[in-house]
Amino acid sequence: MLSHVGLEHLFPGQFGVTLFFFLSGYLITTLLRREKERTGRIDFGAFYLRRAVRILPPLYITILFVLGLNAAGVIPRMKLWAVPFDLLFLSNYFPLSSIPIGLWSLAVEEHFYFGFPLLFLFLARRLSFASCALVFLGLCAIVLGVRLVEVQRVADIQQVNFWTHTRLDSILFGSVLALWNNPVADRTEQLPRGLAAYLLAAAFLIPSFVIRDEVFRMTWRYTLQGLGLIVLFNAAIRDRRFAGPLLDNPFTKWVAALSYTLYLVHSALIRAFWPGMDQHAFLPDAIAIVLSFAYAMAMRRWVEQPMAAWRRRRERAAAAAQQLPEPDLVRS
Repeated sequence: MLSHVGLEHLFPGQFGVTLFFFLSGYLITTLLRREKERTGRIDFGAFYLRRAVRILPPLYITILFVLGLNAAGVIPRMKLWAVPFDLLFLSNYFPLSSIPIGLWSLAVEEHFYFGFPLLFLFLARRLSFASCALVFLGLCAIVLGVRLVEVQRVADIQQVNFWTHTRLDSILFGSVLALWNNPVADRTEQLPRGLAAYLLAAAFLIPSFVIRDEVFRMTWRYTLQGLGLIVLFNAAIRDRRFAGPLLDNPFTKWVAALSYTLYLVHSALIRAFWPGMDQHAFLPDAIAIVLSFAYAMAMRRWVEQPMAAWRRRRERAAAAAQQLPEPDLVRS
């Protein structure tokens, strides 16, 4: 959000997206791993229901909200005919719409969600979790190879930043940590902790920030960041002295609860308060950020929490139904 108000030289927005990808891969794979350990299977229906209930209502409501701002003339210059590409999560391959929501990254996420549970279950039935992590690490290497090929093939190498098949490794690196040396699921630890871990993470991450060669930035940068985040996330989650209090407190939990809707709406509100095309000023940007939080709070109160409560009731009812005896046994 800060990078989008003209502070990208201080807050690298693309690294924020990479963090978003890594965290998503780590969380989703950890949940799938726990389900596989607990039940020996993956409930695909429940998985996709959770994803749909979490993602779709805020997304479609926010798109309608932004379309309303466009109709009112607050946000002009939108290609409405291309909005269906956004609704179908195709905007990272067909960037036709000018709707001011960073939907390309959500599209990458949705493409990952679509096939990953099937791949994970297929591998987990045949391999240990650590071996699955090794397979995913190999897929990360393949994606790097694909990026190296694509930057030589396409005229505009910036496109490589947005495609699923060239950015999927940022999510898979999170899956690697979820299955090997998981700080909340594995007792054994094979990565450094403390100062040594933070220095090792910095050794991977700092070059990804300071090397400005465009080919490097579209290829090796994401691999270095993925490796660095494996080390950094492991150390930070286990660190109860510094990182723990910094991340695990009421304020950061509040921001985390609002983060998805903040991601959806903030660019549109920043655009609405621009004094001119691609210009920024402190007061309009500050108002846009405050309104983004207000919108996210309203969305959480009246959309996300009720939808989550409905989903939990549905899951409890389904679980209770599965425990009922067969109808003929009930009659007997």
